Amino acid sequence: MPPATFARRALALCFGYYGAMGGDRFFWHLFGGIWLLVGAGFLAATFGINLFADPEALNTDTPLWLFALIGIVCCIGGAAVIYVARKSAARDRHLMQSGVELTATVIDIRRSLIDINRQTRWHVAYRYEYPKGQPREGKSRALPGEAVWAFKPGDNVQIKIDPQKPEESLFFGAA
Repeated sequence: MPPATFARRALALCFGYYGAMGGDRFFWHLFGGIWLLVGAGFLAATFGINLFADPEALNTDTPLWLFALIGIVCCIGGAAVIYVARKSAARDRHLMQSGVELTATVIDIRRSLIDINRQTRWHVAYRYEYPKGQPREGKSRALPGEAVWAFKPGDNVQIKIDPQKPEESLFFGAA
């Protein structure tokens, strides 16, 4: 494969639609951002009520600390989703820049536990050897069906691995 084609495919897979965390990096950043904003909204409402509301007029059936706790939990959850998405993107960039290119063999196509926008996602499981004869297995990120239908067990695929951590690999597609 010419280097320009490889680079174009690699950028599309790594930074485009088939990136980290289940395939849609934009989705995961948006998802985490929504939860972060929901949490910030709960915290702002809690502080606003505490600062500006008349304590005598408040209905005391629900304690205000509960809203603050919900806000903190939502903020932490949203920040965690964004952190994992960004860490995964950094790992992919590292593999793109300094990874060793190898050919792997498809061993299975597995359904992902995650469906995004009611679209089933799939993992391509593959086997490769690095260094010299040590068999290892890896799997692609969760990909949409049209990206994996062409693969079947026994097909060769391109991957990149980290020479210092050969168990970390990045799937690119057909060899």
